[in-house]
Amino acid sequence: MEFVTLSEKEFLDYSKKSPYTSFFQMPLWAEVKKDNGWDSYFVGLKDGKKIVAATLLLSKKIKFFKNMFYAPRGFLLDYNNLDILEEFTNGIKKFLKDKNALFLKINPYVDYQERTVDGEVVPNTEKTELMNKLKELGFVHNGFYIDQDKKTDLEPRWISVLDINGMTMDELYSNMRKSCKWRINNSRKNALKIIEADEDNLFEFKNLMKHTAERREFVDRPLSYYLNMFKILKKHNLVRVLLVEINFKELLDNSKKSLEENLKKQEEFKGRGNKEKQLKELELEKERLDEKIETLESTINEYGEKKIIAGGWYMLYGREINYLFGASYKQFMKYNSQYLLQYEMINYAVENHYEAFNFYGIDGNFDEHSKGFGLFDFKRGFNACVHELVGEFDLVIDKGRYSLYRFSFSLYKKIKKIFKS
Repeated sequence: MEFVTLSEKEFLDYSKKSPYTSFFQMPLWAEVKKDNGWDSYFVGLKDGKKIVAATLLLSKKIKFFKNMFYAPRGFLLDYNNLDILEEFTNGIKKFLKDKNALFLKINPYVDYQERTVDGEVVPNTEKTELMNKLKELGFVHNGFYIDQDKKTDLEPRWISVLDINGMTMDELYSNMRKSCKWRINNSRKNALKIIEADEDNLFEFKNLMKHTAERREFVDRPLSYYLNMFKILKKHNLVRVLLVEINFKELLDNSKKSLEENLKKQEEFKGRGNKEKQLKELELEKERLDEKIETLESTINEYGEKKIIAGGWYMLYGREINYLFGASYKQFMKYNSQYLLQYEMINYAVENHYEAFNFYGIDGNFDEHSKGFGLFDFKRGFNACVHELVGEFDLVIDKGRYSLYRFSFSLYKKIKKIFKS
């Protein structure tokens, strides 16, 4: 077998068919990262004319050190074939030495062990042999984090994925949790409209992300980041950004109409002894409608008749659709707009013959009192399975300077944390 540099077309043809691929391993991801100062390479291993392993490599100069390399969600190869993994790694090592590399970071799209929808471990599924082989080949594992708050990996190790291969939408819906179905159905009663975002209104998504970042305590990116990614990927139909708009005026009109019908029924039932129970129910309903109308009138005064209240960023590549970013305004979450978004995109995935809908990152702590339980439970409602990935590894090329780099980086993070607090 021969380690080779691949053309972009060769890599694309291999990448989009690999069961281990993700949008991180598409050629255009290299173009997205170029604006952030990353160089890129496509390398592979050929058995004759057939490609049996490949990866996108991103490269960036670390100040005062050599070049850092990164294979995002790579390598793309059969991880059950340890001989191919070894030969490809040996080729990678030589390639990196020639490129003045300090180390290579990888975080493969491979389960460490299988888990259920509820996060329970499926016995005897650990990838012990693979983990040992990676260690033997010189990869340094960066540990198993559980809580997102303690995450140091570049990408989530815990993700939630819905298998839709060969499934109809009716079958998928029947497998969803009762609470999830209720919220999907409720969302359809809330005067919600899904809008496809473009460059002109992408700022609406950025506003949602800013609010969500403050609420959930993570660092958001600038609008330029989203615009750059959107422009590059949209022209190749590799991204969809959806916004949810609510029509408060329509909700108000519907509520007033329901109130009129309520009052008419109350008039009909008055004086009829056999309608006392129904009258009490109507009176309670009237109280709820009065309160709802008052709230909607106040909301319209503050926000206007229509408002964007939620959004989702979806990557479309290979066998799956990836729900990369989700955002919503907290005060409007009661309208269940995120449930409508996911249902519609799952339906889109089914219609376009994708095999999986990746809800992306979750916590690995499934205690209902944990900070990240709500996000996990939201995704679990759609019957998405927990995937615990093998995590992040560094393939060290220059051991001496790598140790110094790790020490310097650790010190930098501590100083940054002190000034932040």
